[in-house]
Amino acid sequence: MANIFKDKYGDGHKVQIKDKTGLNKVKAGLGALVGNTKYGITPGSTKFSLVKVKTKQKNPKQRIFFSDSGLSMFMMKLPNGPLYEFIGSKSAIQNSFSHAGDGKGASDKSATNDKTELKELISMCILREKLENNKDVDFDFVEDCMPKRLKKYFHEDYFTSAQKQVKVWLSKETGRFKGKGYIYERQLDDVTKNIYKNALDFSGLSKDNWNPGDIWIVKKNMDFSNYTGATNIQQINKQLVKDYKDEKIVGISLKQINPNQRARIDYVNLSATKKKEVKFNFKFSNCDFTGDTFKNAIIYTESGFGVRMGFKASTENFGVYLEGRFKGAGSQVGGMDAKQIPEEIKRRYGYEIRKGGTPDLKVEEKLALKEMKEIFKRHKASDISNTLTSYKNFLDVYDKAPKFQKQRLCRIVSFMYPYMELSFDKGGDKEFKDLMNWSYTLAKKETDVGGFYVFLGP
Repeated sequence: MANIFKDKYGDGHKVQIKDKTGLNKVKAGLGALVGNTKYGITPGSTKFSLVKVKTKQKNPKQRIFFSDSGLSMFMMKLPNGPLYEFIGSKSAIQNSFSHAGDGKGASDKSATNDKTELKELISMCILREKLENNKDVDFDFVEDCMPKRLKKYFHEDYFTSAQKQVKVWLSKETGRFKGKGYIYERQLDDVTKNIYKNALDFSGLSKDNWNPGDIWIVKKNMDFSNYTGATNIQQINKQLVKDYKDEKIVGISLKQINPNQRARIDYVNLSATKKKEVKFNFKFSNCDFTGDTFKNAIIYTESGFGVRMGFKASTENFGVYLEGRFKGAGSQVGGMDAKQIPEEIKRRYGYEIRKGGTPDLKVEEKLALKEMKEIFKRHKASDISNTLTSYKNFLDVYDKAPKFQKQRLCRIVSFMYPYMELSFDKGGDKEFKDLMNWSYTLAKKETDVGGFYVFLGP
């Protein structure tokens, strides 16, 4: 566990109260602090800044006692808020706080990319040290693997997630890819960029839709002529599987594993002839549609797997983004290729999904409302949305919505309609299950043109 008391974590370093697991270990004083509605202190979210400079250590707003023995003073300050003094043993305080990022730009694209890079580097660092030297590492070792620009985003959950990923890898890959004869790199770095270039040219897919491997282990001085000299995507994919079996190369897709989740390992596209079988109960469960803003819809199955369709943060965006995810998993199965979905829907149902450009309400509105009416006729309102009670209720909300939201409705319902109406109309439960199974394999990149990779996640 990272020690927040170390001198290197100086003035201004960000920490946060742990979640309920941590809170159960402290006394009522912290509970009073957490209940402070004025400053909105929330476990696992609110960031405190450490105050270590003695000249600043005066007139605290409140003193909070964690324990009665081994007393140690620790000063923290809320953003734009008061100074608090925490008193108690170091272990009691340590067990209640964890490192956190700087609290800036959580929704910013660049910050998200930086955090993704950090997570991948942490996992790669732990895995490399275990495979090269058979050593388990602590946070201080991993910190040396982090570029200085990324350290502000560190969260203890990233470290524990990486530990779980490595543990489940070792449980299946015993004795493989060991020693110092390998290069470790992130996707599209020096060694793997040429493989991706050829694969993307032949497949016509984006990088993650061909192979979502986040980190790669590659044999030093490996011969890439079978990749650069390939004439089709099948040759590249076949060679990738062969070289994995020979312990020459492997791509690993990483997903965050939360503290309350178990890790799993999966081998995707290991066999080109493998029959894509239903692995989960894909019977329709419900749809979680945001009936007030029309921003998102998640169509769930009994297994918990769902297809999320919605819009990203941009206020000017009418492009629907799709991903596969499991309810409560904390991470997606994977993004779904925007090119393949309309093609598959047209092949199955002869239906043209409305996409691209700004929706013209004069053209799309009538179609969208008709489609929503059919969805409400097919399913109970409670199985469509947590907020809408009927089609009439939906119309009332729609009529009052601004133009921008109406335009978004026209687009998102065009993706909902094939799943929630056309599939059932064609073949009932069986067809819906088949469509969701296809969606699951697409999210995993388990396709005829997808490259082999190992999945490590929840």
